[in-house]
Amino acid sequence: MTNLKCRLFFLAVAFLAVSATSANAQFTFDKPKTEPPLDNPYTMSVPREKILETVRDILKTCSLQIDDTLSKPSEGKIVTRPINFSKGVTTKTDLEYLATLPAGDVRNWVQGRYSLEITALPLDQKRSQLLISANIQGRIADVLSANKWIDCQSNGRLEDEVLRGLAGKILGIDLSMKTSSGRNSRRILTCEY
Repeated sequence: MTNLKCRLFFLAVAFLAVSATSANAQFTFDKPKTEPPLDNPYTMSVPREKILETVRDILKTCSLQIDDTLSKPSEGKIVTRPINFSKGVTTKTDLEYLATLPAGDVRNWVQGRYSLEITALPLDQKRSQLLISANIQGRIADVLSANKWIDCQSNGRLEDEVLRGLAGKILGIDLSMKTSSGRNSRRILTCEY
């Protein structure tokens, strides 16, 4: 009889141990880990000319036009024309995702746009730095001026996304953040390349 009690006791302990480990695997008590942003400027062992060439190719693929008046290719600086990324009722949410809106504003945001400044800084003959800056603006519906754009302070998300995509393409490695589906993608907002 004691032998049967021992077996039942060990069986119950084993069942509890298996139940506890499988239950623990189903619950997540920590927040998902987020990757820190890349250093901006990002240093890589690539000549400046190769960086600028790859940037032009990607901008062309994504149909992002280069502003020739503001760009200075001889200095390693490429500036895009403003790109509209949001319009309508979701504009405020889209702007808040990429930037900090001016404090205390209760405005009717109707459109969002950004322009990128991409700079390749040479360190020596073999190494360069890639610097990304974004100018994010929101348009408000105003009775007095129909086309009033307000500058918004970037929170760095757009710069990090563009930097990950460009540096990953230049280096031939995957630096992109994982999406919710677990799939990596090189992209600038809605453009995958």
